[in-house]
Order: sequence, then C-alpha cells, then structure tokens
Amino acid sequence: MSRAGRLRDALEALRAQTDFAARVKEDPVSFPRRFEDPADREIAAWLAASLAYGRVALFSAALERVLEAMGGKPRAFVERFEPKRDLALFEPLYYRMNSGRDIACLLFLMRHAVRRHETVGAMFRAGWRDSDADIGPALDRFVAELDAVDVSAVYGRNARPRGLAQLFSRPSKGSACKRLNMLLRWMVRPDDGVDLGLWTFVPPSKLIVPLDTHVLRIARYLGLTRRRTGGWRTAQAVTRRLAEAAPDDPLRYDFPICHHGISGRCPVGRAAALCRACPLLGECAKGRALTRAVTAE
Repeated sequence: MSRAGRLRDALEALRAQTDFAARVKEDPVSFPRRFEDPADREIAAWLAASLAYGRVALFSAALERVLEAMGGKPRAFVERFEPKRDLALFEPLYYRMNSGRDIACLLFLMRHAVRRHETVGAMFRAGWRDSDADIGPALDRFVAELDAVDVSAVYGRNARPRGLAQLFSRPSKGSACKRLNMLLRWMVRPDDGVDLGLWTFVPPSKLIVPLDTHVLRIARYLGLTRRRTGGWRTAQAVTRRLAEAAPDDPLRYDFPICHHGISGRCPVGRAAALCRACPLLGECAKGRALTRAVTAE
C-alpha cells in the first residue's frame, strides 16, 4: 500500500476511535453550537475562536462571561453595540493578553462586518477568489479590512494594542493563524456535529490546518513535517500531507488529531502502553521507537 493509503487508513482509524460528542464538549466549537440561528453562530464562533488559547477551562470561563455581558444574543448585541454605552460592560473582563477593551474592540469590529456586509460570511466572501491556491490570501484581505477600521471609539485613539493585534494575525506576516483557521474550519466544513458548514462558497480543500502545539507535535510524529516551529508555511506543509489522505477535505482529520493530544491519549512523555493501543502507531515514528525501546528493556 502507498504511504498516502497507509496514512489515510491510520487517520480513519483515529476518527473511528474518537468520541466526537464527548470531545465537542471540551472544545470551543461547543459555544457556537449552542445557537440555532446561523447569524448567532457566526458571531459566537468568531468570539470563541478568538479567545481559544490556553487551558480549556480558563478560556471557557472567559467566554461565558463575555456571552453573559452580551445578554446571550450575540448577533443582536453586535448590531446595536455602541462603545460609549456598552464599554462599561466589558471593562471588568479580561483573558490573559486580552483586556476588556480588546474584547469590546473585537465586538466593535464585528459590528463593522455586519453593518457593512450584513454577515461575517459576506465580508469574507468579498475577499475570496476562486483562483487562490488556498485560504491564505482571502484571510489576509479579511484582516486587512479590519485593520483599516478606526477604533478610536474604543481606545480613545486609533491604535492596535498588543491584545487586539494578536487576535488578527496574518498569513502574509508568517503567522500560522491558528485561531482564524479554526474559525474558517468551523464555517466551511460541512455540519458533521463538529463543524458548522455555514460558508459553502469556500471548498474545504482550500482550508489550512489550525496548527496548534498538539497538531504540530503529532504531525511531526507522523512525518507530515520536519519543522519544529509553527508558522504559515508549516501549516501549509502539514495540510498538503493531510491532503494526500483526503484531497477534497484534508481538515477532516484536524479535530481527531488535535483532541488525540488534548485528551492525553498521545502524551508528550513516555507512554508505551498508550502507544501500543494507538491507531496511529504504524505511521508514528516516535511511537514505534518508544514501544521498541520498552520491549528491549
């Protein structure tokens, strides 16, 4: 069997062993999935993806506080958001690098999207080109439009503090854009109980993997990349290798791979027993080396 065939079989076995319903509860995608209205889902997804860094329990608590401040109605709140009136709701909030004003400014920029384009999807579509090799150029255009918005109403001057800037990384600057790529995966891939399938104008084959530490580590174990650091080129390289297994939908495997790491089923340290039971063992260089070493002891 070809390398691509072996990889596909291993990744399909991983999917088959993944408890999707249980893992969704431990994933930020659970926040937009609370809502039925696609307009609410768009806003909740963008918010959830933006704050989805660090420990799940911590960013989940932060998201709960933000949604509570929004009255549990994301789209309606964003449409009527006025900094002079509403900024006080967010001043007490913060999450790691993001102050309450940063979170309020994110909502202010969402307001720009829905007032100018009617939906977030329509704004992204305005920058989408069918000829683009992948999602990167459209993502850059999306962020560029937001970067051009005057945010003086929130900060008192048209500035981009660090806490806001880190929410809007760009492929053209080399960032892996993990959170924005996660948002795009949610929006573009068909609704399968995990992703939401709201933006059907983008082919899933054009998506780029949301490269976090778990995905990068397991990708290295599987030989999908030799790069040790994340970045846009690394994310592209990993996606190309995943596309060998699923050309039309390479991110079919992103959620199972990521949660294989998050759940502890693929730990960083020595865990030969877990490796022996792992569906990826046949393609995992580290797992094979570890199990051989334990057998030899």
